[in-house]
Amino acid sequence: MKGTVLITDVQSDFGKNLATVFSREGYKVYLTDAISPLLVKKLDFLVDTTDFRGSENMEQTFRENVIKPMATLEKFLPQLDAGEGKRLFYVSSAEASINETREKSGFAYKMSKAALHQFLQMVRNRLSPEGFTLRVFDPMSGEIPADTAAESAFLYITRRRGTENHDPNRDDETTLVLRDAEGRQHSW
Repeated sequence: MKGTVLITDVQSDFGKNLATVFSREGYKVYLTDAISPLLVKKLDFLVDTTDFRGSENMEQTFRENVIKPMATLEKFLPQLDAGEGKRLFYVSSAEASINETREKSGFAYKMSKAALHQFLQMVRNRLSPEGFTLRVFDPMSGEIPADTAAESAFLYITRRRGTENHDPNRDDETTLVLRDAEGRQHSW
């Protein structure tokens, strides 16, 4: 076995495909709906694929896209600390980038993901001295097939990504960036 991974949402096509890829590649896969922290001794990766777009209700959308991921991290942090990978992975969207948002529709979703970005920056500041790294990923839902996005996400989660153009500000190990399924970096 290569390691252990906890995946939060396998109801989406992307989440299902990602769980399949991890399993195929020899990882032990846990699902949040089916596991208690008491049953897991250690985790290498927390893969939060939460991507709720079902409502313009701001409170509900924040609860799904921000509060649930925060609670999951809090619940499983001791197991992640005991693991070797110490990698946190979150789904977001370039649509939520403050610099790239152009449309007025989907305001609740975009605001919730912008709040998630702020939370992740604070998590990075707190946990990176303890060896944790973060990945933020846009699966480009509706633009590319979920299985293709899952393959791209798997590589992004499990491999070290070196600096781009020898620029230390573009090193995904030390800097929090948002990448899409095609490997492009997006601004926050």
